[in-house]
Amino acid sequence: ASEAGERLVPSGFVQEILLDHVITFAPDPRLPRALPARPTPRPLPSGDALPVTRLSASAYEDLRRCPYRFFALRQLRLQAPDELESELGKRDFGNWLHSLLKIFHDMLKTAAAQDIPARVAIINIAAERATQELALSESEFLPFAAIWPRVRKGYLAWLAEHEATGAVFDAGEVWREIPLGPLTLVGKIDRMDRQSDGHALLIDYKTESRSTTAERIKSGQEDTQLAFYAALIEDDTLAAAYVNLGEKEPTKTYAQPDIVGLRDELIEGIRDDMARLEQGAPLPALGEGKACDYCAARGLCRKDFWN
Repeated sequence: ASEAGERLVPSGFVQEILLDHVITFAPDPRLPRALPARPTPRPLPSGDALPVTRLSASAYEDLRRCPYRFFALRQLRLQAPDELESELGKRDFGNWLHSLLKIFHDMLKTAAAQDIPARVAIINIAAERATQELALSESEFLPFAAIWPRVRKGYLAWLAEHEATGAVFDAGEVWREIPLGPLTLVGKIDRMDRQSDGHALLIDYKTESRSTTAERIKSGQEDTQLAFYAALIEDDTLAAAYVNLGEKEPTKTYAQPDIVGLRDELIEGIRDDMARLEQGAPLPALGEGKACDYCAARGLCRKDFWN
């Protein structure tokens, strides 16, 4: 029967089998019967045969959250096929913001506009260019376009306060690669500023909730992203912060104290983890916490069928 309850005849393929073969069932499969439980054991692969030569912040975060996910998605490089989706999501809005802010600050370098009306005009031009570059449909982007004026107002107010401290935009969307023994650390830094004392300030934009960003700073040793990006810059006077571009609340800076110390700890952790991988250490599926909720490898580790 169909999902709506409509009675359906067997398919042509099934009818052909019924004509060619006499099928008997013993016992009757329609009767309840007991089956032995056969739960799936947790997988414990090793990845020493799949050497890691390049490592990004997101890949290393996968290793820390669930070693099996790193094995499946990063070493075996198994990926779900892309689907054609007409509906834009929060990720698309974040990519759009990253793109337009780079265009905006590159334009500001030559425009030297200080008053708010002039900056509003420039950032609107940057928004249009980012929309064109990402090939976003105006109709599909309408829900995000509705909240853009609030985000724009909050960001420009934050920028004025940020520049009042003497900070100056240096570069955006900076791709960096740095060797770490046989390994190469790679990543794209959202933004680099120069502070009033001449020291570099690494900035990573976030469009998540404020509580999520605050938790990243609170659990400094658990947060991979800022420390990893800091590892891409050979500077012991470096400062780093998240800048949360709120949709309902003003843009706010969340500075990560002692980023150099966290960077050095992270580098030692990477060296240790990569050495253990080369030695054939098992990469178990942890199956704990929020890491499993939207994990692309969940169907591979068979988490729902463990003991």
